[in-house]
Amino acid sequence: MAILMLLYSVSLGASEADNSIVSDGMSSSFVEVNGIKMHYVEAGSGETMLFLHGYPFFWYGWNNLLTAFSTTHRVIAPDNRGYNLTDKPTEVGSYHISNLARDVSDLIKKTVPENKVILVGHDWGGTLAWTVAQRYPEQISKVIVFTAPPYNVFLDMLQHDPDQRKATAYMEILKSGAVEKRFVEQGPTMLWEYGFNRLHEKGILSDQDKRLYFQAWSKPNALTSALNWYRANMPKIEAITDQDYWPSKDARVTVPSLLVWTDGERVFVPHTPTAVAKVVDDFSLVTIADSGHSPFLDKSQEVIKHMREFIAR
Repeated sequence: MAILMLLYSVSLGASEADNSIVSDGMSSSFVEVNGIKMHYVEAGSGETMLFLHGYPFFWYGWNNLLTAFSTTHRVIAPDNRGYNLTDKPTEVGSYHISNLARDVSDLIKKTVPENKVILVGHDWGGTLAWTVAQRYPEQISKVIVFTAPPYNVFLDMLQHDPDQRKATAYMEILKSGAVEKRFVEQGPTMLWEYGFNRLHEKGILSDQDKRLYFQAWSKPNALTSALNWYRANMPKIEAITDQDYWPSKDARVTVPSLLVWTDGERVFVPHTPTAVAKVVDDFSLVTIADSGHSPFLDKSQEVIKHMREFIAR
């Protein structure tokens, strides 16, 4: 993995100097959006690509793609609400998808003069990317999502697909507080063992990568804030009503869209792409072989190739 040389504060306190980038043309900034201070990095010039990470990543998870696309585009990657150097509100409701989408819309308005981006997302960041495209299509030229459905599709699958409920049963544990208790005992190693450790053993993630992830995960309240995305957006399945869907149960994606899937995806059931295609007007699908939930890490060159082909359409 290409390494962006970063200077991190040894202290766990989140100061604006914590993530000062000193090479590769990457800059680190903060901006007020939707009532919070959001941290983001950017590089390059040209049409803007905005990258939204998932759980439990932070902006640096996109490193390979930022390095590649900054040669042809302006790339922006924020720490999402609750992560790393971005503000971490304590109220669970602050993390509802409607607030998260407003964060992204405001970020585009304040950092992108043309007010339009190619939006890229993974995991919760992928669900958020779809949802932003549904709610604010005028700000999105194209959307590229890794291994995640739109929010309204996700809720529908939770309600009506027993296999999906089984696949995502672990999310109830994430909501329960048990993960925070384990984190007190094990620290960032607990999150590293989600699968980052296997990528490290294969040489896909470096020792430097590991240090950066551990520092981001060790920020005060970072884990609880990340888990609040689950608490705010996963109502009890038996109690889901049409009012829980956002922006609506029938919301569609009208911009050209690419879903990047893998043959090893386990968070969402294999027929998820079919469900997604039903709500997307201009839908493309690529499936990456021999990969899992985060193909932009272990299959980055293949992913970049497919992304470039889609963008060039």
